[in-house]
Amino acid sequence: MSLLLFCVAWTVALVVSVPLAMLGLQCFIALLPIRPLPRGERRRVAVLVPAHNEASVLKTTIENVKRQLRPDDRLVVVADNCIDTTAHIGRSAGAEVIERTDAQQRGKGFALNAGVRYLEQSPPEIVIIVDADCELENSAIDELACAVVGTGRPVQALYLMNMPSQPGPQATVSVFAFLMKNWVRPRAMQSMGLPVLLTGTGMAFPWKIICDAPLASGEIVEDLVLGLEMTRRGFGPAFCESARVWSDLPTNPEAAVVQRTRWEHGYLGSMLSHTPKLFWSGLSQGRIALLLVGLDLLVPPLALLVLVSGLACAVLFIISLWTGDARALFVLLSTGGMAALGIALCWSRFASHLIPARVVFTIPGYVLGKLGIYRRFFGHRQTEWVRTRRDGEVEQPK
Repeated sequence: MSLLLFCVAWTVALVVSVPLAMLGLQCFIALLPIRPLPRGERRRVAVLVPAHNEASVLKTTIENVKRQLRPDDRLVVVADNCIDTTAHIGRSAGAEVIERTDAQQRGKGFALNAGVRYLEQSPPEIVIIVDADCELENSAIDELACAVVGTGRPVQALYLMNMPSQPGPQATVSVFAFLMKNWVRPRAMQSMGLPVLLTGTGMAFPWKIICDAPLASGEIVEDLVLGLEMTRRGFGPAFCESARVWSDLPTNPEAAVVQRTRWEHGYLGSMLSHTPKLFWSGLSQGRIALLLVGLDLLVPPLALLVLVSGLACAVLFIISLWTGDARALFVLLSTGGMAALGIALCWSRFASHLIPARVVFTIPGYVLGKLGIYRRFFGHRQTEWVRTRRDGEVEQPK
């Protein structure tokens, strides 16, 4: 019995401690100066905007993008399975628009593939993908284009969420969790000279890489899977912190749940299916970078990591009382403490001006509020792409 408890204790401690240690390491490295990306000459760009029923936001996004384009650049909107005026608004705003209708192959990946196939008629040197509800900071297009030429690799912009005008506790924690995932962790990976995960918008690619990329997929996190595939091929994405893209966090509770469910179910599914492949490829090919990207992918969403860590501590505490051996609990508490300290320091460095310290007291409620999302992952996992309804938008008929 004691041997069985010993094995259980150390298995739990190691399984939970690995992502905690990776996150803690990333937090501390993110505090250091970031490794600058090589820059090249600004080349001809095509901005690709996949849009599914985005009539309420598309015009603003097009105007924002057009201000950063040069005369020989292109802006292409893919109106994908739209039943609203998305295509008309795109053309009226000055974009090239292609319309795609396929009830069986739905999702962003299929829209992107249609856009790239359209660009084959007159290929650009760089393709930048921007979601239809995003705002690019000034010079973001130039920053991404120069970074792609300088590195010869895909490049991911810094993608952040705007804080709602009247944020509740859940929205505030969500914005911070998003910042940790999309800023702190990629910044650390870039500082170590490692590939980063793609985050869905503000993604730039050399034409020679994107033209034959596996885009037409039904993945609900197609960007994440695409980045992992490119990393395995030796074209791991780089992180361009100076190019920033913003989006609004849904304030409608139902829309927020839809968005979080898609993100987290997609991420967890990819983590379970792709981490073993990365580890195997890294070991068999002797590519340390693949092992480290696998460890990065192994870090789950922050709320889930907090939940699992708390449950693991409770289990190990009970086992330590039963056996009198608290070494496994000590290891877990040490890695958990390192991660907590790293998160606190990153909050101070990157988010203290935006997120008050008292938000820490709302974290338990935020974690408990996500129990339904995680329960559905094991009982009724979302596998199909579902668009998030924008704030103030009337729900479209199905």
